Amino acid sequence: MFEVISQYGAVALDYSVISEFAGTPVFDEFTEWIMTSSVDVYVSKTFKTLHYCSVYQTDVKNSDVNIAMKNICSFLLPDHRLHLVQEIETCAFIDKVNAVPDCVILTTRKGIFTKRLYEKQPELKCVLAILCSDGIRTFGSVRDLADQLPLPALSRLAGNNTHIDSSAIASVMDVVKTADGSMSFELVKRLSGGAEGMVFLTDQRNIVAKIYHKGVITPLRWAKLKKLSELGINGEGFCLPRQLLYFQNVPVGYTMTLGRGVTLGNVFDGPDALLEQFPKWTRLDVVDTLLSLIEKYLYLHMHDVIAGDIQLKNALIYSSSSVYLIDMDSVQISNLPCPVGTEEFTDPRLWGRNFSGFVRTLGDEDYSIAMLVFSVLFCGLHPYATRRGAETLREEIINRNFPYTLDNSEEEHIPLGGYNQIWRFLPESIRVMLYETFRNGKVYEAIEWLDAVLSYKEQLMGQKIDSPEAYKVFPLSDYDQASVVLTAAQTAGSGSYEPLKPRYVKKTFTNAPSGKYVPKDFRPQDNEEQKNAVTDVENTSKKGKFLGLF
Repeated sequence: MFEVISQYGAVALDYSVISEFAGTPVFDEFTEWIMTSSVDVYVSKTFKTLHYCSVYQTDVKNSDVNIAMKNICSFLLPDHRLHLVQEIETCAFIDKVNAVPDCVILTTRKGIFTKRLYEKQPELKCVLAILCSDGIRTFGSVRDLADQLPLPALSRLAGNNTHIDSSAIASVMDVVKTADGSMSFELVKRLSGGAEGMVFLTDQRNIVAKIYHKGVITPLRWAKLKKLSELGINGEGFCLPRQLLYFQNVPVGYTMTLGRGVTLGNVFDGPDALLEQFPKWTRLDVVDTLLSLIEKYLYLHMHDVIAGDIQLKNALIYSSSSVYLIDMDSVQISNLPCPVGTEEFTDPRLWGRNFSGFVRTLGDEDYSIAMLVFSVLFCGLHPYATRRGAETLREEIINRNFPYTLDNSEEEHIPLGGYNQIWRFLPESIRVMLYETFRNGKVYEAIEWLDAVLSYKEQLMGQKIDSPEAYKVFPLSDYDQASVVLTAAQTAGSGSYEPLKPRYVKKTFTNAPSGKYVPKDFRPQDNEEQKNAVTDVENTSKKGKFLGLF
């Protein structure tokens, strides 16, 4: 199979090749080709970061992926043939790869990288190879890729408004079964109910069942549930459909993992709400929560899933390291669209459109990820919440009335409650990204947000910020917190770190916005070594390890 690209001296390898094909005969053949050839392999910083995402999900389905990564490294590192390109944004990586002589890009059709190519249409000066289970197809440009291998069109099921209904409604004490009858679940106790259906505790530990009301299951919804259940994602924190359920031989719902905790919207709802739920939290806990969320959404992206309706009420939080994505039956998978969206978390370009009538792109989701970053870092506040502003949040969003400045020259429109101090103590790179997004409309990829927040966490963990206020959830705010004392060694990033866990005494903040609203090209400078093209691509094998994982 790989004879098609065997004439090239270098391959820019996308992570999707490993995540989608590890453990298959195709990957075995790829490994054999790598071992027997003298090809140099170049990977982006995104490759590294996505692997971290996979590792942290502790999903049993990734065991083959981890083994594949170790094997690839063991083949390439001794010969100094594995190179890390210090770029994370798609077009920046392409620019570097274009400068690599005799190079071919190897990716897959469903990978995040390929989808970014469809969206951004960068100029390629090397061949693009798409790996499929039955062979490799090569393209000379992204336009050729789009013409010869177009993205799937919107499923016809999106326009089918009929319903699949049962004359009987499953309830407590009833037994529901899988299609083949091999598994059965007794509905033991009703946990919650909503407009779509009810959630029941079952007789199997940590497994709940969502049973839909009459007139809710459409052919689109059922097709989507089937595809989601076939993904096999079992990592903690994903309340995805696992088994489809039938009652009296008619579809009624699905099983999923039991999520723990309270919704993010109830925690990230201003100072008092957060301190009441987690009184011992520090800024590090806030950042850990945000990282967990972004990693999970990226993990979904890797599986051809776009969340669509990202908002604070669609996740549960038990602790900063235990977050659950819920209401996952509405997501978009492949060409089966997500029919819903929350306006204040949705890119204004999509306002007024019928969400069931088009397939969303990763670029559409980037805005929602940016919204999530701001909302969590600012404990529930919306980026366009202002003092003495317009009558509705919708007007503020349309006018991009972002009340924060990079030089802190104006603070009169920032809401009361210490949010100006949160802004002041954020890393400059994140402040720039937020400013460019919400003031100037720039779009950063979700992976760029993750990279920036990871860097923020490293600063907090290494105690590289010299002000104790930077480690508080609400810097310089009027509430009691145990003092934070940083030694000179800690501020220098010595590596000796004791997680800061100050005690909080709850105090009411006057005029603090609740954070609930229902109405609506700068890049951080890389160092000089990373600015130059291929001459500064890092050969990590000189360090004796790759990506810090093995």
